[in-house]
Formats: sequence, structure tokens, C-alpha cells
Amino acid sequence: MRGATLLAGGLLILQVGGGTGVTRAVDQINAASRAPVPTVGPREVVRPDMVWVPDRWLPAPGTGGTALVPGHWERRISDRESSTPPLTAVNPADGSLRVFPAGVTPPAEERREP
Repeated sequence: MRGATLLAGGLLILQVGGGTGVTRAVDQINAASRAPVPTVGPREVVRPDMVWVPDRWLPAPGTGGTALVPGHWERRISDRESSTPPLTAVNPADGSLRVFPAGVTPPAEERREP
């Protein structure tokens, strides 16, 4: 009985203040859980220099119909110019091909040719 009383007293002393290591650890955990979450500043928007131009149907000169220009990548030089690779347009009416040479052109959304 005396052993149990001593054990209970020892545990009581640890809980009241003798167990500063445990109390400090619990306080640190509580403080860390209540600390504000670190934030990251906004990212700088970087405009890609390569732009994907999807398949397009454009007027086929001299035929009155349309020609398919397959999707391709263009390198953006500025807001007003793009570097276009050589392109081959296919006229679906007769299967004829028209080759457009590589060059500097306006952006795809502003032009009527490949």
C-alpha cells in the first residue's frame, strides 16, 4: 500500500511541475500547431515563346474552297510577330498541296494564311 502511495505521489509531482520536459514538449507542439502558415509570393507570369496553333481551315486561293493547315508550333518573336515553320496546306476537294515557306508573320489569330 505504501508503494502505491509513493508511486501515485511521484506521478502527481510529475504532472504538477516536476515533468517540465513533457510540459515543454506539449507547449511547443501546441505553439507550432497555432502558428500562421507561411505564404509564398505571387509567381511572375512568363509568356511562353512557343505557341501551339491547332489545325485550321483557311480559304484556298483560286479554288473558292478551303484548305486544311495542320497544327504546328510557332515561336513568338513579339506581340505582333511569330516565326512560322514551313507549312503544307491540303485542299480536301482534290488533294492538292500548297507549301508555304517559313517566315515571320503576324500571330495566327490575326492572319488569313498559314
